Amino acid sequence: MKKIYRSVKYITVALLALSLTNCNDDLTTRSSVDVDEEVILSSTTGLNMALRSAYHYALMGGEDAKGSQNDICYAGVSGLATWFDASGADIVCFKNYGGSQEDANYYAPDRTRSNGVYAKRIWTNFYKIINQCNVIIDALPNATGTEIEKQQLKGQALTLRGMSYFILLTTYQQTYAIAKDKRGVILRTSSSDPVSKGFSTVEEGYRQVVSDLKEGASLLSSFNRTEKWQVNSEVANGYLARAYQVMGDWDNAYAAAKSVYDNHSLMSKAEWCSGFDNMMTDNNPELVWGVKFTNVTNISTNTIFNLWYNQDPSYGEGMTQGPIYSFINFFVDQQYVDLFDDTDYRGTKCTKTEGVTDEDEKTVMFWHRTANGDVEVKAKWAYNKFKYYGDANGAPQGHTYPEVSLMRSAEMLLIMAEAEANLGKTAEALADLNRLQIAREVSKPTTTTTKGDLLEAIYIERRKELLGEGVTGTYDLLRLQKPLVRYAASATNPAGHFSYAMLYLDGYNGSDAQPVGTLASNDYRFINQIPELELTNNEAISQSDQNPFSGQ
Repeated sequence: MKKIYRSVKYITVALLALSLTNCNDDLTTRSSVDVDEEVILSSTTGLNMALRSAYHYALMGGEDAKGSQNDICYAGVSGLATWFDASGADIVCFKNYGGSQEDANYYAPDRTRSNGVYAKRIWTNFYKIINQCNVIIDALPNATGTEIEKQQLKGQALTLRGMSYFILLTTYQQTYAIAKDKRGVILRTSSSDPVSKGFSTVEEGYRQVVSDLKEGASLLSSFNRTEKWQVNSEVANGYLARAYQVMGDWDNAYAAAKSVYDNHSLMSKAEWCSGFDNMMTDNNPELVWGVKFTNVTNISTNTIFNLWYNQDPSYGEGMTQGPIYSFINFFVDQQYVDLFDDTDYRGTKCTKTEGVTDEDEKTVMFWHRTANGDVEVKAKWAYNKFKYYGDANGAPQGHTYPEVSLMRSAEMLLIMAEAEANLGKTAEALADLNRLQIAREVSKPTTTTTKGDLLEAIYIERRKELLGEGVTGTYDLLRLQKPLVRYAASATNPAGHFSYAMLYLDGYNGSDAQPVGTLASNDYRFINQIPELELTNNEAISQSDQNPFSGQ
């Protein structure tokens, strides 16, 4: 009998459990091979250990997330944010050391191809979470423990499972609006499901996502988490808002997003400009969900903060000269910088093209690395949103233990505005959009109430506010059915994309005065193929279920 690859049900608690000792090391990996599975599954205490394992894969991507630049885009949900946003138009990627962040940006064939290095990584990781959650949910009725403990465990497991299916659906098939009847993913909702199981449709998948997240939110309504990395009713409703947004169910998208947004206020200018590396420590009012990496719970140098080429000029230009190890990859495109007006503090910039100092750049978001010896690098825009000085007070090569935001209330406000605009409530949508713009000190907030123009303004505001957080880039391009359009560096646009980031796009001609590369909306180069070994080993599916590598 053939064995299914990766989506098979299995129990990992006998191989990987996570410490429950205290809040400082709740996510610490420890050996548990001496713990009998029946003991783990027989009590809420043991099942909580299994739940920590699911959290480990969700937040850190499992053991594979540590130590290799090939895993940066796959280090759980924080890595996946890079996978979506690096593939868009706004992030410019310098070809430096290699790794998944470069392949994601360049659309290298292995990024999505079924037999490549990366096609299986998202699939593998999120099915591990799903399988672990199924084991927990099935074991709860017969486990010892209080009803409140069981309710909270089930709510978290359902939320993690719904989140996982949402991520799989958005990365292995075209968007709901055009693909709801197409092949989706394999829905496994019980640890007793058969080994070989066929695909469900995209619509069936989203029904499962909504069901899991709604029940999860209800079960967690009175759950007071002790750590921000835990999912609660707000996180469940936040993912519900995202799912409804992709589905175009605008009434429910608005309601879910508002239920989260109403519990938060928008951050101040000082809070925004202080960077995004200490949002938990600083008690940032917008933070809905986040994780702090520490010396015992970390993904090494595989964080968003290790990718941006924004270390202060005084450190130098090398990968190991700054306060943390840096892959010195990411800049932002000129078209992105041009989205901001002169008073918007998210878009402040130093325009000097020579002699930029620490003092020049620390007070702005965008600046040029004028000390770099590469003329093309000097022309790009460094970006300070994700600046991080490590855990050694800025000493060179301090370890990377930042706090990563996984969901913010500003995103919920923009989902509310988008929902209202789509429902024809353009005055309300404009008011919500303006609320964010005024908070960010935009000099000329949007005034149009024409639906199409207003929706475009909301989309642009998402790019300005949320870049690097996993809900712009190809995430938005796919659900909005927009093409990817990149402008290469040229004599008149030196801060455009490097030529090697254009080679796999359509229409690129490096000899044009302004070279442009595009991918049509919903091109399958945006989307992962089903891993080859899944197709080989699962008797219920076949090559006819496979996504094409490119085309629509």
